[in-house]
Amino acid sequence: MVKTSLVSVIIVNWNHGQYINQCLDSLLEQDFKDFEIWVVDNGSDDGSIQSVEKKYPEVCCHQFPENKGFCNAFNWGVHHSNSEYVLSLNPDVFVKKGFLQEIVDSICTDDQIGIVSPKLLRFENPEILDSTGLFINRYRRPYDRGQGEIDRGQYDCSEIIFGACGAAALYQRAMLEDIAIDDEYFDEDFFAYYEDADLAWRAQLRGWKCKYAPNAIATHVRGYGDTLRKRRKSIQNNYGSRFALRNRYFMTLKNDSMKSFLLDFPMIFITELSRLFYMTLFAPHALLGSKDFLVGFKTALRKRKSIRQRKTVDDDSIRVLFGPQQH
Repeated sequence: MVKTSLVSVIIVNWNHGQYINQCLDSLLEQDFKDFEIWVVDNGSDDGSIQSVEKKYPEVCCHQFPENKGFCNAFNWGVHHSNSEYVLSLNPDVFVKKGFLQEIVDSICTDDQIGIVSPKLLRFENPEILDSTGLFINRYRRPYDRGQGEIDRGQYDCSEIIFGACGAAALYQRAMLEDIAIDDEYFDEDFFAYYEDADLAWRAQLRGWKCKYAPNAIATHVRGYGDTLRKRRKSIQNNYGSRFALRNRYFMTLKNDSMKSFLLDFPMIFITELSRLFYMTLFAPHALLGSKDFLVGFKTALRKRKSIRQRKTVDDDSIRVLFGPQQH
């Protein structure tokens, strides 16, 4: 019988040669050892996956010939691994000592905890917070709690929150299977952007909890490296804002209740109108996200039906976990 690790770490790589070795080293230096690492590469052309295969023979690698998107690559990794827990980890996230033990201990405290969010700090300045959990505000816009704030210990208490940033999130496999639609955990129609918020919302509707583990600490580059920043800025200008607009609409259509949406509709309408006006003037390419939403509307509506039929939690209980309006 093949030994199964307790945790499968899924790292989706796309030209992260500048950081992935440091990410892997931080994992391999952990005292907690009951884990395996999968690097799923999205057609990198910087030699990063070949470097990983050569330097880290203990790491399982798979390379797609082209960029399949974060969602598709992560799902592939989950399907091909076989563990009780799955850790989504970006190649530009470097875990601190004790990270894996802390995050695993947190998810084991309650069978209904399906997600654990660590504390992420900015790599370039670890005194600045990057994420202490994922939330959705009343405008239906996902955001990372505490991002950009000085870490003064204001988020040092473990608590139940909405979700976890996909850059570093521990998922219970049983939860992933429970909320999957069309055998997909992250919705592959999203490609990238807000897939973690969509998953968290689906999990909440099925009665799964997300726990914040402040003692599981990691640093996150989040595009601040010079080489990566220039390349990703180009991608962001062409696709990022377009995907973000489309996926935010997909997420809301799939998961929100009519009652909850109508309660917030006046502020949603005013905010969205101003945002679309700004895009028209300064980022007209992003407006293509609206067209993409219309193209995928029927598919998203079908997924909504599946989600709403299977939900076990009252929508008002989900609404309580939404973040404040000012974000």
